[in-house]
Amino acid sequence: MRTIKLNIAYDGTNYRGWQRQNRRTPKTIQEEIEKALQKIFQKMTVLIGSGRTDAGVHALAQAAHFKTDSLMSLDKIMAALNGVLPQDIAVLKVEEMPLGFHARFDTRSKTYIYC
Repeated sequence: MRTIKLNIAYDGTNYRGWQRQNRRTPKTIQEEIEKALQKIFQKMTVLIGSGRTDAGVHALAQAAHFKTDSLMSLDKIMAALNGVLPQDIAVLKVEEMPLGFHARFDTRSKTYIYC
């Protein structure tokens, strides 16, 4: 099993925040990335973010992680995700982390800019 960390940028204008919701619409960032992961790995993959954002909020480099048993290279994971994600969500970096890594609990700092 591998732990993969993503750094993600997104324009949250068309989303109801980060976290998956119980209702199917409107969509969230987490749901969109999990759908992309399912297309790539052919199985449901849970994505854990470093924090939640509200509806309409954008991110420049939000961290998230998922676990997989796939041997796909990091470069291919990044290319595949960016190939199937909507244009307003981009994976900026993909890293393999130790198995105990957790995007929310291992985050050292967060910066918020209010405009």
